[in-house]
Amino acid sequence: MTGRRVYRVRLPMYDWPELRPETRELENALQSALLEALGLDPSSIAEWPADMGLHDQWENPDLLLSQTCGYPLTHLLSGKVRVLGTPHYMADGCSGPHYCSHLIVSRDSAHETLADLRGQRAVFNAGDSQSGMNAFRHEVAQLAEGAAFFSSVAQSGSHLQSMKSVADGQADIASIDAVCWALARRELPDMTGKLRSIGHTIKAPGLPFITSSAWSPAEADIISRTVQSVLSDPATSACRERLLIDGFSALSEAGYEPILKMERSAGEKSYPDLS
Repeated sequence: MTGRRVYRVRLPMYDWPELRPETRELENALQSALLEALGLDPSSIAEWPADMGLHDQWENPDLLLSQTCGYPLTHLLSGKVRVLGTPHYMADGCSGPHYCSHLIVSRDSAHETLADLRGQRAVFNAGDSQSGMNAFRHEVAQLAEGAAFFSSVAQSGSHLQSMKSVADGQADIASIDAVCWALARRELPDMTGKLRSIGHTIKAPGLPFITSSAWSPAEADIISRTVQSVLSDPATSACRERLLIDGFSALSEAGYEPILKMERSAGEKSYPDLS
């Protein structure tokens, strides 16, 4: 396989400044192991162009390993990438390869359940987010009776900005990825001390590791098994502990059907959009 170019391993989904050294350490460990397993020379690694967006990276035929969200996987990326599997995270609301979202309100809020938030202000990170939008929409759909549930819904751009909006009183509720919530409580206690969880959404498969569809099924299997080995290697235990990773399960795209089921359920209840 010498002579084949691949882009550097990148794990962008929880790559916070506070965790960048550990993220880079794990990326490097994965990359070294994958080069060896696939018989690739280190000179085959190319740097990602600074102006290339995440969706273009994920669809790039020279992708070696990255992480995406389950909603893009089941929509824009469906059939365009190979799913390798899903990390296990040590966070409240995570179990094996599955995770949920926490429904976050102000610490001083009088609201105790999602039903209490009818007519209040919601914020979400992005329209293609499983944890911030799709899971949130599914929960609200059970209560909305096909009508607008919130007085306003704003898009923040990130889970961190959604949490800040609630902490600063600009919104009343947000749906936050369980891993982000755990990391923020540890790394950003001044902000999260102003917040609390009043419940959580149902679980779905977590954020998947993917590779290019240009790799053969046999090569993708090598990549998946190598990732699993690195994510159980004692040599990566320190950085994985900081990143809350404690395992890996091989999953296929078909394993992400629960995400589509959530979307269909909201549509069947005449609540296609978070509103």
